[in-house]
Amino acid sequence: MRLAETTLALPIRLGRFLLFSVLFNPRLGPLRHVVSLAVIYAIFAVFLVYAFAPIRAVTGQIWMADKLRYDAERWLATALYDASGNFVGTFDARLDSQRDVNFTGLPIEVDGYTANPDHKSIPVRSVPLHYWRCLVYHEDRYMGGWLNPFGIDLVGVLKIPYSTVRRSFKARRLVLGIGGSTLPMQFVRVIYKTPPDPREGAFGKLARKLTEWWLAPIVYHELTRGGDKTQLKQWAANHLWLAQRTGGSPLHGVEVTSRVVFGKPANELTIAEQFVLASAVNKPIILMPGSDRLNKVRLDRWRYIAEVRARKCADVLLAGTAEQKKVLFELVSLAGGPPDPKLKAKLQQALERHAPRLAKRAEANPEIRANILVPAVRLGVREEMKHDYGFGWRRHVRGVTLTLDVTENMELRRKLLTALGTISTRFEAKVSPGYTLDPAKAGSGRDGRRLPNVIVVAANARGEIVRYFEIGDTSPYFGSVTARDDKTGRYRPEREARAIASTAKIMAAIAIANDGRDTPQSLYVDSEAPASGLEGCGRNGALRRGRKAIVSFACSLNRPLEWRTVQLGQPRLRHLIERFGFTPPPGDADGHQTPASTAIVRGLVAGSPRRVHQMAGVVLGALTGRGGQAVPLPTLIRRYDYIRAENRMTVARDPSSEIVPNRIIRATARPLLRTLLEAPLCYAHAGVRHGTLKTLGDWCSSRRTGVSLHFAKTGTHVTADPDATVDAWIAGGIQFSGGAAYSYVVVVGTGSSRHPWAHKLHSSQVAQPLLAVLLADLETLARRSATAAGPATRPGKIAQSATGTPKAKPRTLADDEARRQQIFQH
Repeated sequence: MRLAETTLALPIRLGRFLLFSVLFNPRLGPLRHVVSLAVIYAIFAVFLVYAFAPIRAVTGQIWMADKLRYDAERWLATALYDASGNFVGTFDARLDSQRDVNFTGLPIEVDGYTANPDHKSIPVRSVPLHYWRCLVYHEDRYMGGWLNPFGIDLVGVLKIPYSTVRRSFKARRLVLGIGGSTLPMQFVRVIYKTPPDPREGAFGKLARKLTEWWLAPIVYHELTRGGDKTQLKQWAANHLWLAQRTGGSPLHGVEVTSRVVFGKPANELTIAEQFVLASAVNKPIILMPGSDRLNKVRLDRWRYIAEVRARKCADVLLAGTAEQKKVLFELVSLAGGPPDPKLKAKLQQALERHAPRLAKRAEANPEIRANILVPAVRLGVREEMKHDYGFGWRRHVRGVTLTLDVTENMELRRKLLTALGTISTRFEAKVSPGYTLDPAKAGSGRDGRRLPNVIVVAANARGEIVRYFEIGDTSPYFGSVTARDDKTGRYRPEREARAIASTAKIMAAIAIANDGRDTPQSLYVDSEAPASGLEGCGRNGALRRGRKAIVSFACSLNRPLEWRTVQLGQPRLRHLIERFGFTPPPGDADGHQTPASTAIVRGLVAGSPRRVHQMAGVVLGALTGRGGQAVPLPTLIRRYDYIRAENRMTVARDPSSEIVPNRIIRATARPLLRTLLEAPLCYAHAGVRHGTLKTLGDWCSSRRTGVSLHFAKTGTHVTADPDATVDAWIAGGIQFSGGAAYSYVVVVGTGSSRHPWAHKLHSSQVAQPLLAVLLADLETLARRSATAAGPATRPGKIAQSATGTPKAKPRTLADDEARRQQIFQH
């Protein structure tokens, strides 16, 4: 009872002592006012650290925990690496932020939510041990102890009055002092953009400090739940400002700073390099040189980081060990001069070639670097990740390794942009008002002309995209915007409305070849045949005549192919549509469905360019001896770099996304299938080339040395007006003699029948010139990869007879047709 009475009376007795012995003690004179303020401030400090902080931590996290978790997710960047594993850059905030994007530098309101300016950092998988130890020593050595149990440091708070007096005397004006900002308080600065500013006044600094005290306990409590400091360490490694380029562009986090400053991932940092990065907190490394004065500051800053702060960590944390001598020696070497951004020579040359005015800035800014080097690829990667994970991909993925060579892809991009300008000049009179094919004219002037979708993509035999070109920011290759779920971010193929035009006739060729009753010379009834020229591409006549199968496919004739496919039966054709992942056309008002034969021949089925590309890859696999290997949807991502190992199990891929060619295309069907699909390129009669791809006839395998297989199918989708162009398509595949094989798709259009973009423009005019550029590039790529690819697949194994006997590939078109005729007669 006495103890209880003493405990209750102690605050009263202490208050009485302070009141009469200090505040109103006449013997102290005027000094009593100073003492009184000091005592009151000490009481405030104790109350702040031991009473306010724990209460605020527990109550504040109730309504702020979700917000903190969301903010942390927004700040995590996605790293991009090229096919060789070289660091290309990171997504910018427009691609990484799901809910809000803020480039203003100041907090703004977005639908009742405060959006703070974004920073991006690549999340570390494991925090470098020595970075953490050095960071805690410099910035928050009492963290978790009795002097700092809840995110506010008692010693730091008590130091503020002393530093205020000292700094004010030095500046001869009121300057609020600084106190030991704990790591949670520094997180608040980064998160809510309240860093110290040389121009801020005493009251501004006070307001900032109060904000940090208000939020720091919540941050600390949320990041150390159950006594586990893992999240706290990860935030310390991910979000602190460690370096900046001259004039701005800060780098946050150990991973991205390590990539730029030292040219290596965080898990390969030496102890000395970890100490340097930890010592750069609040003294960020200045990366790029500038004026003479700035260069002096840059050198002094670097030497202070390496020779003073980092050395202090080595002296204290590694005292008396052999490791200490090694680290000190390395620090002396590092202190010789500030570092320049590290970048692979090949990427550096690409920056200087394609964006010389931004090259230097991009060296130290991973976001700008990625925007320059992979402008369309990064958009496609984001859509592919949304296909796999939905909007939640940010919680799992910290980086992706691309399937293509960045510098080679940029060179192809340059050539395609030039080709588009040439096409635009040639056919400008046929382009609808409000549209243009010249990227240099898009969005310029008062008319604000738009570009239609331009897609040029090629993939290797494994489905890895090796060339990727798109214009725009919606990544139409991966599907229409209307087919993407607004709530989950995933692609819904059943919502796709983009008709694939006559590229769908590839399915007609597969069905006819599988039936096993046709030859290239088989006659199909054409009810719109002309009076003459039946061996060519004449059409729109009024006679009923027989047209050869090879002519029907070479010239993409609808009537004879409809006549033949109806005989195959609708269930067989519907199965092909479903297996390739296409969407049949909707029924009419009375519920009547378009027959599958009509939908295929006239290209009324809908699908993304990616699905059409996969269809071409399936045919390529069947014709190049890879029929037993599954053909996936073409991908830009060779490998995911997950935040945690368990994330790799969360990907939800479409179970129908892989197709085994042998399950769709019979072995006996391959000779005819090859002949029919090569016809648009190769067919000729009486020495005259015919076919929808006759202008690229020199790329036919029987005419071009080094090409062992090349098939392709064109298509032009129009509105009810047959001259109103919506989409121009080409899909196909090519194999070179060295064994390298590539499938491809080219699309120019809007994808919507409500928005035709040209009048009387077809794939032969706008898509074929782009394909010619792509084929030349793939030929160069195939030469470079021929040695690495190993022994080539013998062309003679591509076509087999019904008995399975290999047939050597003929060298002329006439011999080719004669040999195939013998096979079918047999």
